[in-house]
Amino acid sequence: MAKAAKKKSTASATRGNPGVRAKRPTVKRAALGPIGKLEDFIPYKLSVVANRVSQSIGRLFETQFNIQMPEWRIMMALYAYDDLVFNEVVDRTSMDKARVSRAQRRLVDLGLINSVNDPTDGRKVILSLTRKGEKMCGDILPEAAQREAWYLAALDDQEHHQLDVILDKLMMRSQEA
Repeated sequence: MAKAAKKKSTASATRGNPGVRAKRPTVKRAALGPIGKLEDFIPYKLSVVANRVSQSIGRLFETQFNIQMPEWRIMMALYAYDDLVFNEVVDRTSMDKARVSRAQRRLVDLGLINSVNDPTDGRKVILSLTRKGEKMCGDILPEAAQREAWYLAALDDQEHHQLDVILDKLMMRSQEA
């Protein structure tokens, strides 16, 4: 426990001090068999970058809009595609049913979405944005676009285009898995 606290305090102490470098962990294995170095393994890199981007945007949503990342993803799916059946939200957001269910309940409690039984199939639940939810989405989008622009500023126009093409291809491939 004391060791973890020491690591945490060292990391947080160096963040505000540009002249102080944090100790890098000792690499136990330089290569991990067929994947090589962990830092070169594409799934690892994608996961780390996606988590860091999500955490950055998530902090924005929590502090300015009082919603969490899963809730934002559901709202944006409904904003983009209009009313969706619960399972369509699960598919479009790539979140598990339990997470969607928890976020859905909170969004209903906040008055940001409606949840109604499908009149043609009582087993299905249809989710839709309320006026309040639509307004919040409209307020969020400029903030999210600004955060995206900050990340993309690290790329030139050609790299940005390449990233879009590559991510589209990987998105398609991920749907095959």
